[in-house]
Amino acid sequence: MPSYFLTKNPIFCRLGLAELELSEGNLDGAREIYNEAVDIYERSRGIARAGTATKRRVKPAQLGDKWINVYKSWSKFEEQYGSYDDANNVYSRDASAFPNDWEVLVRWARFQCKYERHDRARNLFELACNRAGSKDARPYRQYAEFEMAAGNYKNARSILFRGAQSLSESSNGSKQDDQSARLYHAWAIVEWHLENPDRAEILFDHSLRQIDSGNGGSEQRAVVLYSIARFLFHARSDYNLAQHCICLALTENLTPAGDTGIWTLWAKVGDKMSNKDLESQCLNQAEELKKEEHANVPFDVNTLAMHRMLRRAPWQHKITTRSESQNNSWYKGISFPSSSAMQGHKTTAQF
Repeated sequence: MPSYFLTKNPIFCRLGLAELELSEGNLDGAREIYNEAVDIYERSRGIARAGTATKRRVKPAQLGDKWINVYKSWSKFEEQYGSYDDANNVYSRDASAFPNDWEVLVRWARFQCKYERHDRARNLFELACNRAGSKDARPYRQYAEFEMAAGNYKNARSILFRGAQSLSESSNGSKQDDQSARLYHAWAIVEWHLENPDRAEILFDHSLRQIDSGNGGSEQRAVVLYSIARFLFHARSDYNLAQHCICLALTENLTPAGDTGIWTLWAKVGDKMSNKDLESQCLNQAEELKKEEHANVPFDVNTLAMHRMLRRAPWQHKITTRSESQNNSWYKGISFPSSSAMQGHKTTAQF
């Protein structure tokens, strides 16, 4: 390969060479390329390797430094083909090279979770939250979801409270954004688990208030409204209000959370309301959507969106827009209470 290309495109070249070696089954060759590339980069910034006594002035990482992608690719490689120690070493070097990047720490924490090293994961999540401070809601929510997955809902509540407090004290604490909405949404789910329905309602409402009221917030509103409908159905047994929230969600998106769950929920509402026609129609709609998404004939994104739009009222597209590319993986990772949780809490909801 020409030396000019190696000099002008070092990141692209190193990643490409590593992937080439990997495609040929040469794991040692790929590892050597990653290691050599990172060594060169770390020397250029004056980063000393662990165990060396040499002290040098470390140059800070430049804004938007793309070399972090090399570390990320290498860590994924070691997770798949190397040992725990191999991958852990790469994460350690990544965190040293980019000490202000909390996302590195979250990725490292999730890696620890795979090996059930939960105390290490917890420490890394704590560091990530400290690094983010009042700038971002994501590490707090992700840390809380880690505790939720372990059934530690009181710990999760404390983390989310701390995150909300930090964000409120920041200079732009009143700014609305999707990440703040997701934090309050997760907190509402935690309170649901802890059987605090009134507090859960308040937090669901606060989550909605954080979302952009325009078309840009349509996807997010649909997901939160879907959660509220689930809460009203399972926790409150308020089927009329649950149906209202379902309808509001569907005006934003036919499949909030990226699946047909909302149609199945509406069918259950129809069953509880002894409306067999509604139940049947909702189940049919869910089945039609599943056929579209699992059809042998490939649908591109625009075709699928068009098919769904044509089944809606003719004026629907004029009051809402939707994006098929919305990533709802954050929603699918949340553990909702079982359908029997909090049955009997039937005080009137305030949505």
